[in-house]
Amino acid sequence: MKIAFIGAGGIAGNYRNSLKKLGRPIATICDVDSDRADQVAAQENAVAYTDHHEMLAKEKPDVIFTCIPPGAHTTQVIDAAKSGAALFVAKPVAIDLDTALRTRDTIENANLINQVGYMARYSDLTEKVRKMVVGREVAMGFGRFMCRMGSSHPWWGNFAVCGGQMLEQSTHVFDLLRYLISEVTHVQAFGIKNVSADIADFEECTTCNLSFENGTIGNVVSTCVANAFNGFSSELVGDNLYLNLNLDYQLRGNIDGESIEFDGTESGYYRQIEHFVKAVETNDQSLVRSGYADALKTLAVTVAANRSLQTGKVEKVEV
Repeated sequence: MKIAFIGAGGIAGNYRNSLKKLGRPIATICDVDSDRADQVAAQENAVAYTDHHEMLAKEKPDVIFTCIPPGAHTTQVIDAAKSGAALFVAKPVAIDLDTALRTRDTIENANLINQVGYMARYSDLTEKVRKMVVGREVAMGFGRFMCRMGSSHPWWGNFAVCGGQMLEQSTHVFDLLRYLISEVTHVQAFGIKNVSADIADFEECTTCNLSFENGTIGNVVSTCVANAFNGFSSELVGDNLYLNLNLDYQLRGNIDGESIEFDGTESGYYRQIEHFVKAVETNDQSLVRSGYADALKTLAVTVAANRSLQTGKVEKVEV
C-alpha cells in the first residue's frame, strides 16, 4: 500500500501518527511550502514534492490523504480520484458546494474507497449513544464548539481560506448531530463580529438553529475567542431521555430514570484511520462511516448557516 499526502501541515501530523501505529509507512509528501514538504519527507523517509500533479504522475500512489484548508481546494481530490487511488480527505471537503459536487461526482464515477475525517463518528461514545437511542424519539439536539484560536494555524482566522468557524471547526458538531439524528433541512444563524481584536475577520461568536428532516429541532453554538474547558460536546433530549457527549471521552445522562455514566477511551482520531485502512485492504466501503458524499451534506448545512448569517433569514439546506 503506497501512501501519499497532499498537504503536510496541521492535521496531517495526526493522520501520520495513526498510520505509524498501524505500521503503514508514507512514501511521498506534497506541500506548496517546500520547506515543510522537505521537513516532513525527511521525518517519514519519503519523497517530497510541491506539485501534486507531478507527484501523482511519478509516484502513482495507492492511497492519498488530502489535508489542506477548505479554501485551498480546487482539483486536488479530483486529480487524486482520477489517478485511481483510495482517498482520505480532511474535513471540511471544500469551502463551496460547486467544488465539492464536482469532486463527489468524480469519486462516485471512479468507484473508489473514500473517507472524510469526521473522527467523532468513530468515537466509542458515539457508538454507545447510537445504540441507546435506537427506537426512541430525539426531540432536541444541541452542540457546541468553543475554543480560542491561536497562532499555530493563522489561516483559521481568515474567512477566505477557512470559511468561518461553523464551516471549518464546528463542522464536527453539525456532522455529529446529523449522524445521531437525521438530515438538517433548514437553518437560521446569528453572529457577532469584533469580539476580539486579533482572532478572526468573521463572526467569532455564532448560534445556529437547526430543523431536522424527522422533526427534531436543535442548535449549535460556536466561539473562537473563549478559553473553554471541554469545548466540543453535543446533547440529546427526548421523553425521559438526556445524553451529554463530551468528546473528551465522557458520556453522561439519564434514560428512563437510569443514570448513564460511560468513559470512552479514544475520540476517534486513530479509529477512523484504522477503519479506512481496513476498508482499503478489503475493498469494503461499508466500513466507512463518513464517505465524501455524506460529508458533502454536512458542508451544505454549514454553507447554508453562513448564508443565513448574511441574510438573517431561515435558509434551506441545498445539496
